[in-house]
Amino acid sequence: MIYSEFLAALTDCPFCATSHRVVAENEYAFLTYAIAPYRPDHLLVIPKQHIEHVLELSKAITDDLDSLQRAGLRMLNKLGHENVTLLVREGMGSGKSIPHLHYHLIPDILLGDTERNGKERSVLADDEIDSLVFRLMSAL
Repeated sequence: MIYSEFLAALTDCPFCATSHRVVAENEYAFLTYAIAPYRPDHLLVIPKQHIEHVLELSKAITDDLDSLQRAGLRMLNKLGHENVTLLVREGMGSGKSIPHLHYHLIPDILLGDTERNGKERSVLADDEIDSLVFRLMSAL
């Protein structure tokens, strides 16, 4: 089955009913494998509570998610994966297909723009950095 068909057939959150797919767990989160992986050994770390956004996480849940991310990284390293991308999608336009917060641990893949618009990226000038820092700090 292709992923779009899987998504179209969903009636409930698939992460709220994955107890049979748990590889490791703690009080607030669990580690599982992706059923539609980007790469072999693609893992997911998911809060047990149906949470949709990072800003909704408590410290206890964040700590448990972090613990399982570390366990997943150790597991992937033992399986021979030297490079792992950690990914979380946040926001409506982020490409998140399941509205239940989840962290991807994807081995052996390069995600993101290594080049910008087909050109090599450039380093910000000091005045650009000052402007950026001011803008970011004003949003705190």
